Amino acid sequence: MSPEAATGAPTIASADGPLESPARSPRATVDPRRRRRPIRVAQVTAAVALATMFITGFLVFQNGSPTNPALAHSSPVTPEELEATYGVRIDVIGLLAAGGLVELRFQVTDKDKAAALFGGGDGAPQLAVESTTKVLRSASGMAHKLTLLDGASYFLLYGNPGNIVHAGMQVAFVLNKVRLDHLVVQR
Repeated sequence: MSPEAATGAPTIASADGPLESPARSPRATVDPRRRRRPIRVAQVTAAVALATMFITGFLVFQNGSPTNPALAHSSPVTPEELEATYGVRIDVIGLLAAGGLVELRFQVTDKDKAAALFGGGDGAPQLAVESTTKVLRSASGMAHKLTLLDGASYFLLYGNPGNIVHAGMQVAFVLNKVRLDHLVVQR
């Protein structure tokens, strides 16, 4: 009987005699389904590009242009700029009538400057609910022509349909393409 037939392994002849190849163990065989494919440069590049697009999209969403239509077409001012440029100081914004109304109280510090903000222009004063697309407009029958006086206090009322504005939320006062952001609603 040949050595090959006895062990079932092929033999190789050499000058010293036949050499047997090591017997293959069941672990030595590789299942083609479990074989790992080498990672290609294109796959790595695609993964990096996808991750970059995701991160960029997230940052643009967080820091991008406002999604609220009232915020999109207005220029932000600080409370100090609002008073210095337009002669108006926002005193408080709060909820009335069990949350069914939102009141904006302000004081006119310079009637001539305030006339530029309240006189004519694009429309009624709005409250834009920040981080949403909701915009509150004052009642349609309410006149927005104010007789402005130095040192006088005024208020504007806004309906709060469905109680979309709650205490602690931030809103922006928008009038004639000027806006004052981050007004915290009081109870």
